[in-house]
Amino acid sequence: MATVNESNLCSICHNLSAICICIGCKKYFCSKDFQEHEQQLSIKFNNEILKSHDEFLDQIDKLEKSNYSSLDLSDQIEQWKKITINKVEEAAEKVRHKLIELIKKQRITIIQQLEPITKEIHRRQEEKHFLENGIDHFKQKINEIQQKFEYFCQQHIKKSIIIDNNNQIDWNQFIYIHEEQQKCEYFD
Repeated sequence: MATVNESNLCSICHNLSAICICIGCKKYFCSKDFQEHEQQLSIKFNNEILKSHDEFLDQIDKLEKSNYSSLDLSDQIEQWKKITINKVEEAAEKVRHKLIELIKKQRITIIQQLEPITKEIHRRQEEKHFLENGIDHFKQKINEIQQKFEYFCQQHIKKSIIIDNNNQIDWNQFIYIHEEQQKCEYFD
């Protein structure tokens, strides 16, 4: 009695008419069931591979089209920008206030130095008492105080205010993106 060879059996209908083998799953099929098997593989490929591939491409397109504004990281960058601007404005306001205080202090000092001369000038003016050497003395005292004032305005204030140029700040190190290197295996 002849034994049935399993390689002759169709894996679907179990008939002896199996003439095709699928090199993927290594199963035998009759020609009708082999066509159906190929259709199922085509449907599975479309549903699982093409669909996920297209959805993934859509995600990539949406990321690019969104201009990254919907990302939480963009919000963090915007928050950093606002905080930094506020800190710069606070620092500028603090220095501006100190400058005003420095000018007021120097103004008071100059006025105090000029006060005795002012009183003497008014007294002489009332008495109508003018002498050449008095005029020269007042002129010399006023010039001395004026030179101190001009030195203060031109030199002292300029040397007192230190402006750190933006060129000296490495803005690329203030905030930056750290890109991690990833090992990816690509399909051939």
